[in-house]
Amino acid sequence: MSSRSFNLSFRLTVGVPLLAVAAGAWYLSAYLYQATPSMAMGPSIGALPIATMMGVFGSPNVGQLSTFLIVWLVGMIAMMFPAMIPVTSFYSGTLKNEGASNSPSVLGLSSLFLSGYLLLYLLLGCAMFGAVYLAFQLGSIVPSLAGFSAAGLTAVLFFTGLWQLTPLKEKSLAKCVSPMGFFASHFRRGPTGAFRMGAEHGFYCVGCCWLYMLVMLAVAAMSLPSMVLLSGLIIVEKAFVGRARWFRWVSAGIFFSLAAAVAVFPAYLGLL
Repeated sequence: MSSRSFNLSFRLTVGVPLLAVAAGAWYLSAYLYQATPSMAMGPSIGALPIATMMGVFGSPNVGQLSTFLIVWLVGMIAMMFPAMIPVTSFYSGTLKNEGASNSPSVLGLSSLFLSGYLLLYLLLGCAMFGAVYLAFQLGSIVPSLAGFSAAGLTAVLFFTGLWQLTPLKEKSLAKCVSPMGFFASHFRRGPTGAFRMGAEHGFYCVGCCWLYMLVMLAVAAMSLPSMVLLSGLIIVEKAFVGRARWFRWVSAGIFFSLAAAVAVFPAYLGLL
């Protein structure tokens, strides 16, 4: 695990393809957003999910779940692949140093690593779908709960801000932003090892970012503006500032402020 893994040319070798895939995913996300009526009904970040995504979460059938997961996975690739450049570069460099001089071999193992990583976000998407579906069912059983939608969104935003300051967030983030530390304790050889390492890294990444995704889904109805803003936040957090405590307080303050705005101005945001 030599420092040569981090030279600029090698970063470009790994980073350019990941950015190209992410760019394609952003383009596809925009297309899916416009092509899926239930997603395009409410482009505002303040749109009430029950009004914008009823078509997706109205029933738990395989077709609806598959539609959601396709949109979800494409969105995760768009949002997360740029932030994965440092760790994927380090892994590919480690493979080179281990003697994997065959480029297809490095590409294949790196792809398996990213596949394992995406598996965890796919599982998160299934959990999110189930949670939102149950919320819709509860709302249909107890219609009066619709009057508490602003309170629910406020709670999601406030808890997201609070999560930024917790030890669990810091522990998960530490594994995400330190490729050397992660591979020092998790490195495994071979295709199975690559996939398993990707899943383990995905576990820490989901632990770090799951509330960002809940905000994107439950508060912003998976709107493209919310994806762009949260993706920027994730990239800055993972690739630039790392575990800087000041940034965690700044990001927490942003979510606390959004929670206050939803609580104080629900009618203006279309929640009443």
